[in-house]
Amino acid sequence: MGDIAFLLIIFFMLVSNFMKTANVDMEEARAADLEQQEAAKESVTMDRNGDIWFQGQKVGANEVADLLKPLVEADKTLAVHVSIHQGLDYKTFNPLIQAVSESGARLILTGQLED
Repeated sequence: MGDIAFLLIIFFMLVSNFMKTANVDMEEARAADLEQQEAAKESVTMDRNGDIWFQGQKVGANEVADLLKPLVEADKTLAVHVSIHQGLDYKTFNPLIQAVSESGARLILTGQLED
């Protein structure tokens, strides 16, 4: 019985990690000059439709700050990687940038190196 319980615990731990990475249709912005950054502890993505994904779950811009604030309180140096679809304009992604800034987290914009 203990073996079955142990295997179930491992199974659910693995499944929960897979659930964090949603299947988001994403084309990251490109730049000629990018720096390698630390690995992301938290990530926020805005897809081509303007939908916001926090750790694989679809959320609203107003929810992002509320989700990040407890994490920032636990780790004052928290860096959040933000990926924004390259086709979006400033008016669309500005609420996301403001929400991350409001939370107190360090914001790191991610992208791809131009060819």
